[in-house]
Amino acid sequence: MDNIVLITQGSQAISLVRTLFSLGYKPNQILVFTNKDKKNNCFREFLTYFNIVHYLKINMSLIKDGDLVISYSNLHKIKVSNKATFINFHPGLLPKYKGSLSTVYSLINKEKKVGGTWHYMTNKIDCGNILHKFKIKIKKKDTAFSLNHKIFNKSLSCLKKVLNKVKLNKKGKVQKSKGKFYYNKFPDVSNLSKKLQRKIKYFPPEFI
Repeated sequence: MDNIVLITQGSQAISLVRTLFSLGYKPNQILVFTNKDKKNNCFREFLTYFNIVHYLKINMSLIKDGDLVISYSNLHKIKVSNKATFINFHPGLLPKYKGSLSTVYSLINKEKKVGGTWHYMTNKIDCGNILHKFKIKIKKKDTAFSLNHKIFNKSLSCLKKVLNKVKLNKKGKVQKSKGKFYYNKFPDVSNLSKKLQRKIKYFPPEFI
């Protein structure tokens, strides 16, 4: 089984590693690039407990020929190289919602569904061929935070399918439109209803 390099952080990262364990990967097959943010302490302790080699910044020189690199809950731009395969999980429906805060903008745009997309990475953000995409219906009580949580949870239920496609060298589906890119800047919601504002702003811990 090939080695995996993770570029990830936070509680979602713990779930990702546990899912890889369930798929048969061992700690010595996993290399992690993460960060030293205090909010990331729990993940770093988790990695230390399982003796998983990890670094607090990205070092592309440590990626070997044939490695699979998974970007997941990653806030950093990555320079993709030809020596490894790079895939990313994007918590939004591509190509319509590229960039950041897809659940926030989906609520603003009165969408009926949100979703997530596993895709190959290129040096253009969120533009690579799509490996797997899923949708989640927005319920009346949903907030941007609850939707984000649902998206990340569901992303791992299809990880086995995604990894199998990568192993079989499936090319994925080309994104047929440019979509729209949303920057990581929380929008002005003052012109929206109070109810919708609450749903959008309840996105702890950053935006309260």
